[in-house]
Amino acid sequence: MMTELEQKVYNELIGAVDSDDAYVDARELVRFADGDEAKLHDAVTRRISGEPLQYIIGEWDFYNCTFRVGEGVLIPRPETEMIVDKSLEFLKALDSSDEEGGELANYLYNVVYGKRVRGTYVAEHETVDCKVLDLCSGSGCIAVSIAKNIVDTLPGTKIFAVEKSPVAFEYLKQNIALNRVQRYVVPFCDDILTGCTNLISSAKGQFDIIVSNPPYVKSAECEALQKEVMREPRLALDGGEDGLIFYRAIAERWLPLLRSGGLLLMECGEDQAVDIKAILDATSCGETEIFDDFAGIPRVVALKMY
Repeated sequence: MMTELEQKVYNELIGAVDSDDAYVDARELVRFADGDEAKLHDAVTRRISGEPLQYIIGEWDFYNCTFRVGEGVLIPRPETEMIVDKSLEFLKALDSSDEEGGELANYLYNVVYGKRVRGTYVAEHETVDCKVLDLCSGSGCIAVSIAKNIVDTLPGTKIFAVEKSPVAFEYLKQNIALNRVQRYVVPFCDDILTGCTNLISSAKGQFDIIVSNPPYVKSAECEALQKEVMREPRLALDGGEDGLIFYRAIAERWLPLLRSGGLLLMECGEDQAVDIKAILDATSCGETEIFDDFAGIPRVVALKMY
């Protein structure tokens, strides 16, 4: 049941916004403006122009966390929560006894930031229960959500979150601070296709789990996306000619960083899971599996290392 004001906003949005979305948007925009008529008018105008609701509000909920979002960063989506679910299920089953974890985590921290850096992410001689790598981290929704929901079980969790875009990287850092997981999540800005050479060369077989929601839209299809999606950064959407460039790179460059028994989880487009599974099967590194999302669409491809 909508209020009178929500109904008014809904009527303004219809025609420019899908009818199902308009109902949610009207409610959220009225709540966002909180009695400020000028602010509400501006927000409705922006929404009609095609600006995503999440950018207008400036934040969005994902899993049980809140994330700051805006132009230049991919908006967290409900289907991506499956990666967090599968990650937590796997991590909670880990044996947390890792006597050399502290040394490893300090070593990886120095590889990322340089030996002269002294921060609070990894304390000397700190025990590390599990090591996680998040590739194409964006807003940090996966890394931060894992951290928030695993630290009670595995308080020595360390998550390395890699993001190429300087704009998205700023949101990543903000969201780590907003959700108070600075101790657990280490962000760094680099290109997973061509960069991160120090990390790749020095951390083989060291991570318990690698997660990624990489760009996976075919280049030729980027211009045909919904107008709201086209307002999101193309860098976070464009997966190359066939949409699979990042999956090949992860299989070739990053899969060797998983320990024996470790888990790789990657989100994909609705028609890509079989092709991605074939890419992973060709590595002969482990057993692969495809998981459907809540709509029955093949959404996550996993590999459990031998």
